[in-house]
Amino acid sequence: EVVFVQCVGSRDPEHCMPYCSKICCMYTAKHAKLFKHAVPDGQAYVFYIDIRSDGKGYEEFVQQTIEEEGVIYLRGKVSRVFHDEKKDKMIVWGVDTLTGKKIEIAADMVVLAMAVVPSEDIKELTKKLKISTDEFGFITEAHPKLRPIDTATRGIFLAGCSQAPKDIPDAVAQASGAAVKAAIPLLQGKIELDPQTSTVNEDKCSGCGMCGPMCEYGAIEIIDDPNHPNKKIARINDALCEGCGSCTGACPAGAMEQKGFKNDQLYAMINIYLKKENKTCLKTKK
Repeated sequence: EVVFVQCVGSRDPEHCMPYCSKICCMYTAKHAKLFKHAVPDGQAYVFYIDIRSDGKGYEEFVQQTIEEEGVIYLRGKVSRVFHDEKKDKMIVWGVDTLTGKKIEIAADMVVLAMAVVPSEDIKELTKKLKISTDEFGFITEAHPKLRPIDTATRGIFLAGCSQAPKDIPDAVAQASGAAVKAAIPLLQGKIELDPQTSTVNEDKCSGCGMCGPMCEYGAIEIIDDPNHPNKKIARINDALCEGCGSCTGACPAGAMEQKGFKNDQLYAMINIYLKKENKTCLKTKK
């Protein structure tokens, strides 16, 4: 007898990961079916919270595992697993919430469907590529609906479990999209840059360096001012700048400005709106 326990570490915001690992339901059904093929007279039990079989033919696969292979699915959580030395068995205590009965199974093996988590090297990789991750360590996309494959850094695309738990069909489909995305600039031979990057007002800049650590893309460096000896200024690499505007908020002297969103431009837009509403206009701060 083999007991499979799903959602071990997943969907558990109090102790582990709050997200669903997505692949566990189908892999558990597959493993239970393989077990029945190898040990026809054996019995497999599956403790589950919900069966999430949302792919093409997935629901049919689960139903086939239950009806044709005789795998017993028990809706409920496992409260305890311990070893019985006398019987040399793993004792599993649980409950079937559909019938309200307590369950105790003496199993030869207990298989845990653990949570899918990012690779341990993901932090070092994202730091080198200057891309961001979510609170769990998965790489974040530029937009969850409109740009699900792109990252915030141009030329870097996502595929598979680097973004979130995914099964093989989803990973293959996303990898195909990422390959096409990567092929476009390779075929064009050039990359279009966002014009709304940050710029430095060298007359105001004192070279304090507070803007550098705020830039996630490493686009800012502090150099010697060629026009004034013994003075430092900040310089922005337009090819690396993504126009996030973090440096503009960090600069105490107001030397950092974003193209298209400079103070004069913002004041002009506000004053046009105020004139339409017949309100007092704002004066531009020098």
